[in-house]
Amino acid sequence: GGYATPVPLTIGGERCLAIFSRQSLVAVKAAAGQEVWSYPWKTSYDVNAADPIVAGDKLFISSGYNRGATLLKLDGPVPEKVWENKNMRNHFNTCVLWQGHLYGPDDSGLRCLAFDTGELKWTDREFRKGSLMIADGKLVALSERGELIIAEPSPAAFKPISRTQILTGKCWTMPVLSNGQIYCRNAVGDVVCVDVSGK
Repeated sequence: GGYATPVPLTIGGERCLAIFSRQSLVAVKAAAGQEVWSYPWKTSYDVNAADPIVAGDKLFISSGYNRGATLLKLDGPVPEKVWENKNMRNHFNTCVLWQGHLYGPDDSGLRCLAFDTGELKWTDREFRKGSLMIADGKLVALSERGELIIAEPSPAAFKPISRTQILTGKCWTMPVLSNGQIYCRNAVGDVVCVDVSGK
């Protein structure tokens, strides 16, 4: 395994799974596990940890250790490369796709890329290898050093709405939003709950 979670997708009208294994991206039929196709993607230490992102007939993958990212088109019998570059290198945490742009933790910080072209829009280097999610049209991000950031997703620039230091140490775990509470954790197991319900 390459650490990523299998992601469902449809190929030729059939339910399949995209599995980002240690040396390739593999599509298998969900019912029987039969391989549909395999796309080679080798990285240092066989680490492909970020989940694939499927949008229509396109699929995005990214890996750290300076490997980079690619966008694949899935409308034929095998994936066709649309673009490949090193503008996004997800070490372990996955990007989010919002309104045609990818937002995610690159090896050098939080970045925004155009989904269709891979063009780099901006980088926030203070973020480092943190994690993020999107909720209610806002980025909910936790930097590697424990800063919780709520930001407007915009390809024009990094636009924080609010930010506060809530943890110390290394923070690689994705924040969790539930019932108006954001839960964040650091590497030693400290957990902080932040109330964002507005009550």
